[in-house]
Amino acid sequence: MGRRAENKASKLRRLEQAGLEAFLEQGYAGASIEQIAADADVARGTFYLYFRDKEAIFVALIDRLMDPLLAVVEEGRDALARCADTPSTFPVYAAMGLRVTEVLQAHTDVVRLYLAESRSAAAGGAIVRERSVKLERLTKDILEDAVQRGLLRAHDTDIAVHAILGAIERIALQILRGDGALDIGRVPIEIVLLFRQGLAP
Repeated sequence: MGRRAENKASKLRRLEQAGLEAFLEQGYAGASIEQIAADADVARGTFYLYFRDKEAIFVALIDRLMDPLLAVVEEGRDALARCADTPSTFPVYAAMGLRVTEVLQAHTDVVRLYLAESRSAAAGGAIVRERSVKLERLTKDILEDAVQRGLLRAHDTDIAVHAILGAIERIALQILRGDGALDIGRVPIEIVLLFRQGLAP
C-alpha cells in the first residue's frame, strides 16, 4: 500500500473510531459531524470525502456487526437447505449459535451502540431497526422453509423470529456485562435444545 493509500486508510479509521466514541457517549442524536471530525483530527470538509452525512458513518459502524451476522445466518441457511431430516439440522444450529456468539464477542463496542440505539424512538433507533430487517427476514425464511420440509413443526414464525433475535440480544447483554454465568461453550447446546424441545416435529 502506497503512502497516499495509507493516509486515506488512517483517516478513515480515525473517523470511524471517533464516530463510534461520539455515538456511544452522546447518542446518535447528540453526536455531530464537527465533533467527530475534530476528534479524528481532520477538517470538517475531509469528513465528507469519506461519508455523505452523519447517518452514513453511523450505518457503516452498525454494519460492522450486521454484515458478519448476516453472513453467518446466510451460511446457516445454505447448510440447512442440505439437511434431509431434523437430527441433521442440530449441528447446523449449534454451529450458527457458536459463530453468532463469536461475532458478538468480536464487536462489543458496536454491540453496545446497537443495543443503546435499538430501543430509541429517535432517528438512531429507526436506522438500527431498518438495518435489522434483512436479518429478521432471513431468519423467518429459514424457519418457514424448515416447516415446509417437515424439519420443524408448524408454528408462528413471526413470534419465533422475535424469540431468536431476543435471545441473541440477551447473549449480547451478558457478554457486555462480563457475566461469568454465561458459558459461551454451552450456547450452541442451548440453541439445539430450543429447537429440539420447542420446534422439532
